[in-house]
Amino acid sequence: MKPALLAALVFFSKCIATAQTSDSTFKPNGKPIIQVFGNFDYNATNNAKKTYGFWFGRAHFGYEYQFSKQISGKIIIDAGRPTTVGQIEVEDTSGNSLDVTNKSKEGSYYTMTLKFASIEWKPNSFVRIQAGGVLQNHYITQEKFWGYRYVAPTFQDKYYGLPSGDLGIIGYFSLNEMLGFDIALTNGEGFRFDQDEYGDVKIAGGIDFNPIKGLQTRFYTDYTKSDNPLKPAEQQLFSIFAGYKFDDKFRIGAEYNYRKNHLNINKHNLYGLSVYGSVSVVRNVELFGRFDQLQANTINGNAQSWYYSGIGNAYIAGIHYNPVKGVNISLNYQGWKPKESSINFQNHLVLSFEYKL
Repeated sequence: MKPALLAALVFFSKCIATAQTSDSTFKPNGKPIIQVFGNFDYNATNNAKKTYGFWFGRAHFGYEYQFSKQISGKIIIDAGRPTTVGQIEVEDTSGNSLDVTNKSKEGSYYTMTLKFASIEWKPNSFVRIQAGGVLQNHYITQEKFWGYRYVAPTFQDKYYGLPSGDLGIIGYFSLNEMLGFDIALTNGEGFRFDQDEYGDVKIAGGIDFNPIKGLQTRFYTDYTKSDNPLKPAEQQLFSIFAGYKFDDKFRIGAEYNYRKNHLNINKHNLYGLSVYGSVSVVRNVELFGRFDQLQANTINGNAQSWYYSGIGNAYIAGIHYNPVKGVNISLNYQGWKPKESSINFQNHLVLSFEYKL
């Protein structure tokens, strides 16, 4: 672990040790955490190999406990598809290294993984510090505003594959009702790994500015330096978001994301826009829509860029129904129009559901 990260954790532990936790009126308490996403999918794409499908998009199980008014803890297990395949090295009979393309990113379905395991110190209403396996704050603001994570993840999650959790420390600081900021120092590899062999860390920071009632904006950036000789480039993410919500009647938001040197590979840049909104039609029923545009840079003027087959436009629209607290159901359409004309327009009709405690 990097000295800077270790020092931050030591400082955090000292803060907890010196916090005043005695309160005769306070009683420690806890509650379980359960969240499950599921989908029934009809694939209407031309020449689709599989027409029908069912899968669980996510299952979280955990517990949070309030030790005192200032200190709390949380642990969450994730049943998803977290297994990854590391770097593959192949040599010929003379010992020369051969170029190998590894497209394996995921392993067996529904592997149980420790996703979050953090302790939080909140000395007052202006400061909140978490350490351990923490929730990163790169796209959480957008995810909460979008409101339909069980239907589809937000832009950064969907196209960049950013893990929502990582090992490290994060602090939230609220200056007033209009302005707040957060800073984080984490491993950078996500919650699936303790640390890589190069010991690199990720530095991140965001600013929340809410000038008037209903309007919220966020500016975010992070930086990861790599000493890996196979991926030596410095990776950076820049994100800006703005959203307006009118009571519970309607909301509309937009975000722009730019990721420089994606996966620490030089001149591999991904960027794009996401616009989304919803309107309440009757009690517990909403109509929603979303448009994403994912783009990638060209290299040496070549239109057939390094990511040409993966860029395009996404279209999502549907109806959301909340029959009881903690249960959400949606019938929605999800389409993907690839930039490359040789790939079919993807059309899916999906029945999505979520239940949580």
